[in-house]
Amino acid sequence: MVVKEKITQLKTWLGKQPKTLKQGISALLVLGLVVGGFSIAKAQNACAVEVNGQVVAIVEDKVQAEKVVNWLMKENQAKGSNVKPLQSITYQTTQKDNSLISEEELKQILAEQLTFEATASGIKVNNGLKVAVKDKTTAEKVLEELKNEYKVGPEFNVDFREKVDIVSVPVETSKILSLEDALSRLKGENGVPRYHTVKEGETLWEIANKFNISPEELQDENPDFTPERMQIGQKIKMVGAAEPLLNVEATVEKTVKEETSLPQQIKKNANLPFGQSRVVQKPENGLKEVTYKIVAVNGLEIERQVLNVNVIKEAKPQIVERSAQTVVASRGARPSGAIISPFGQRSGRMHTGVDLAKAYGSPVGSYNSGRVIRADWYGAYGKCVDVDHGSGVVTRYAHLSTINVKVGQTVDKGQSIGNVGSTGRSTGPHLHFEVIVNGVPRNPVGYI
Repeated sequence: MVVKEKITQLKTWLGKQPKTLKQGISALLVLGLVVGGFSIAKAQNACAVEVNGQVVAIVEDKVQAEKVVNWLMKENQAKGSNVKPLQSITYQTTQKDNSLISEEELKQILAEQLTFEATASGIKVNNGLKVAVKDKTTAEKVLEELKNEYKVGPEFNVDFREKVDIVSVPVETSKILSLEDALSRLKGENGVPRYHTVKEGETLWEIANKFNISPEELQDENPDFTPERMQIGQKIKMVGAAEPLLNVEATVEKTVKEETSLPQQIKKNANLPFGQSRVVQKPENGLKEVTYKIVAVNGLEIERQVLNVNVIKEAKPQIVERSAQTVVASRGARPSGAIISPFGQRSGRMHTGVDLAKAYGSPVGSYNSGRVIRADWYGAYGKCVDVDHGSGVVTRYAHLSTINVKVGQTVDKGQSIGNVGSTGRSTGPHLHFEVIVNGVPRNPVGYI
């Protein structure tokens, strides 16, 4: 009743006012109705966000939606330049309802729905794109750090074995790597695992040593693998042994002085009483000056080529005369040299032989007579010779600089089969000597 009375009073009051005043008040009332109606309509509208024409969310208004998109763009700009979404983003006015979401919820939805692309610097290896990083400066730093890691020594010249280019490429921002991740990818870390195919005569120990891992690690990586049932052609997954995408080659020409020695010479003397012997010439070490070209790939020496040899002093062998009736012992003889690394656990891994201190280029004699069953490069062993002595006994001589025998060749006890070197995974010249009995490495000390 109060409202009706007020309206009646307003009408009575307007009836008494001049005509111009009546028109002005009526206009204001109409404007108020229009503005009020527009405000009500606006309050009922919202913004539908579309990705490739499909509505993915409804938010308060377009300003809020664009704010979220710009935030995602800015976040991806840290990975490269010229960032843009690969999908089409549009905004449509719609009626507000219960499906309205917050700004944070829109961020989560668009982060999953949108893929951003940026201009990055790609590292190509032999014309194939391998990794992409933020910019050229980062790419150059990745390559420089890779070279420094495998430089070996300050006197080495370092370069890549493959053709390498840095190019500007459009890449999805999710595939643009940090400097550290790009370096790991090029080194083959966390890459596609490598598999080894079992060959005739191989043992679990041999396969593990080839890849510089322990048999236990190899077994853990292949839980369903049974060594006793290993078959030729079977594939075994290697531990952390992915192929590097880019290889660093370090080379140097180096001149060093080396002592030389000659193996003992035994001469039969029918005039000596049974079981007696005598030294007719004492041994003398020689001295030579050798110039090598040394090549290492990814930190491992793979080649040591002799460029020049200058003999300063000739070596003399020890010459021993023995009675012609002397019986040759059946046990073998360990190659000479002090043991600098014994058989057993070393740095958490099994060392399957002994390391003997010997000068680079020193001759290596066979432990006993037998047949050569390996005479080539053998993984971390470098240049390697295996001799089968029968009865399940095999001896191995690793890290050689040269190999003087061939597979299938018969050798005598003490016969030179190669020369001491530092090929494969080696920190310096020495001889790695193993005794393998029925496929299992044994402590060489017990067999000499």
